[in-house]
Formats: sequence, C-alpha cells, structure tokens
Amino acid sequence: MNQLAISFDLHKPEFTCLARRDDPQTSILAGRNAQKFAKSHAGRIMVALLMNGDLSPKQIAEVTGLTVVQIDRRRHEMKRDGLITVLDEIRHSCQVWRAL
Repeated sequence: MNQLAISFDLHKPEFTCLARRDDPQTSILAGRNAQKFAKSHAGRIMVALLMNGDLSPKQIAEVTGLTVVQIDRRRHEMKRDGLITVLDEIRHSCQVWRAL
C-alpha cells in the first residue's frame, strides 16, 4: 500500500499525516502518529545496537520486541540520518546493522 503525505495546514504539523483522503479514520489516526512510532522504534533499535554491537534485524527483534518488518521500516531513515551503517555481513538471511 502506498501512503501519501497530506498536509491540511502547513502551519500546523499536527495535521500532517501519512494517509489518503479516502482511508478509514483509524488509518488516518495511525498516519498522524507514525512519526512518534518511528522515533520510538529507532530509539529502541539504537539502544539494542549500542548495547549489543552489530546485529541483524532478526537479532534486533529478539532484543527489542519489535517485528523484523518494524525494524526494516526504520532502515532507510536511520541510514539517512547517519545513525547506522549496513554491513555486507549476512546473519539469519539479513544484512547486519552497525550503530555509528
């Protein structure tokens, strides 16, 4: 499913969400909270990496209680923000992540 960023008022970021106009109310509310969840998940991932060293998403899931899907969704933004690097090493059929 593709999600679109919709801003109802650029001066009020709380009204910005990742949902389509025809999505049900529950999806719209989830979209509004996506950034909160993303930061929380990224924080949990960083703590896991800093405390345990290099880990695969499956290993991160075991430490944090997040799912592998939730972890993989943070990969791009965490790389972009300079928080992690992804190594060439493979564990549990996944590339290994390293905190920077």
